[in-house]
Amino acid sequence: MAITISPLELYLDESNPRFVILTTRSQADIRKYLLTYENVCQLVKGINEYGGLLPGERIVVLKENDRYVVIEGNRRTCSLQLLLSRNLIPDKFNQHIPHATQKLIENCSTIEVDVLDSRDAALELMSKRHIEGVMQWKPLAKKQFFAANYRDGNGQSISTLSQITDIKENEIRSDIREYKLFYSAYMKYTTAHPDFDRDIVDLKTDPFWRIFKAKFQLPNGNKVSPREFLKIEYDETLNTVSSLPGTLFEEITQLVFEQAIVLEHINTRHVLSDVPGIRPLIQSVIDAAEQVEQRDPGADHSDDPHEGPSTDRVPDNASPAEGFAHNPPTQIPPEQGNADTDRQHPENRPPRVPPAQGSQSGNSSSGPQPGGPNPGGPAPRMFFEMIDWHKLNASKLDHQGLLVAIHELYQLSNRNCGGQKAYKVFPNATGMILRTVYEQALCLRLKQINLWGAYFQGLNRIPPSLSNMETFIMNNLNQVFPESDIRRAYNQIIHAGHREFLNATIHAPGTVSLTADSLESIAANGMYAVIQWILDQIT
Repeated sequence: MAITISPLELYLDESNPRFVILTTRSQADIRKYLLTYENVCQLVKGINEYGGLLPGERIVVLKENDRYVVIEGNRRTCSLQLLLSRNLIPDKFNQHIPHATQKLIENCSTIEVDVLDSRDAALELMSKRHIEGVMQWKPLAKKQFFAANYRDGNGQSISTLSQITDIKENEIRSDIREYKLFYSAYMKYTTAHPDFDRDIVDLKTDPFWRIFKAKFQLPNGNKVSPREFLKIEYDETLNTVSSLPGTLFEEITQLVFEQAIVLEHINTRHVLSDVPGIRPLIQSVIDAAEQVEQRDPGADHSDDPHEGPSTDRVPDNASPAEGFAHNPPTQIPPEQGNADTDRQHPENRPPRVPPAQGSQSGNSSSGPQPGGPNPGGPAPRMFFEMIDWHKLNASKLDHQGLLVAIHELYQLSNRNCGGQKAYKVFPNATGMILRTVYEQALCLRLKQINLWGAYFQGLNRIPPSLSNMETFIMNNLNQVFPESDIRRAYNQIIHAGHREFLNATIHAPGTVSLTADSLESIAANGMYAVIQWILDQIT
């Protein structure tokens, strides 16, 4: 079916896989992304000079919720919208967008578009055009495409994706695994390093994946694959897991990410042993395997509850120096704190340790190791497991609301529930608690600097809400947050729309559902930094 419609009435596709890296996906955000990363400035000029779209370049749409959403032709639609309405041009791009010619206006004020009848048909069209077609996506976009449509088993199955795209199931499965590993490393690094603000689309990702595929040489001269050496397996939703002890695997992935992606000291010709600073960690893996062998020589670890099935297992008589003699059981840290004790005496809770920096993360063993000094320090935090609220005083009325909520947020961040942290098992409940902590923290901050009365006076009988509190703070930003780093963190909270997202889990739980990944992203994108800073200002 075809219809005639103005390009200004079309909606760019918020579900397009190439946009999954955007924190928010408003129409303005998508247009700015396309201008910045998808050569739309050049396309606009070409369309304007020609006076319209080339023959055969029909835009394809899908009708969803009474809107016509662009499935094929987002770049062309964006170009036409910018030419037909200069009000849509993002700041700093005006000089790059020419004024529309009369011919363009006559030809494109309305255009004929094709209408598909389902998302499945749209998925098939997108994959045929972009995965196998002449305009192929970059490797990261292709991996994002499969990961976004697979969605941990709640979207299309791998078999269905294979049928739709004509790409082998093994290749799709590998793409999803690689994307999830990279995205996890990216999020953990940005959490530990708030100053690293590069978008994922700007990163050269191939060197990172190469490190975890190519065989490398151990100190004794033997060659081994990273999957065997690092004891890598994949869970039922294609996340990468490792049975290395403690946080050793996380330390290695973070060091690889830093050297290959952030510093770009690694390229696709390098292997794991080439990564600067990796040799002490390689030695730690070898030592861990030898310790298991010495503790229980010749034991059969095939029934280890922490060991998943593997097609890459090595015989039990393999040499420990080869780095994979046995799979040591994962070390699960004990429960931290006691709920009743912590509630009355938060000062008894384990002290907050700052996130690790660089490669010095997570290895708690002591003493020098062969090959160099042993790295030390905690692993990067994932959520609110290191929040420090010891300055809150239960006897102060202004502190009580925040004290109750933050204690529960801490417990959700640290307590295990069925082998996982509680916030991962109950993400929506955690989101509700997080929203309360955020609101109570802002209330406390306004009271700390004697702006609470001014805030209430300015409401002029409007009921107080988190929304108008955020607006008041934005209008008094320098006074509320005098430190530039915290202002940036707060701006990130506002820009990312954390309040709207957390509100939706309360007011529209059937349509918006939090996940552990989204909670971790909210914490990493300013929320943890702002709340901890407010707590630190208590005198």
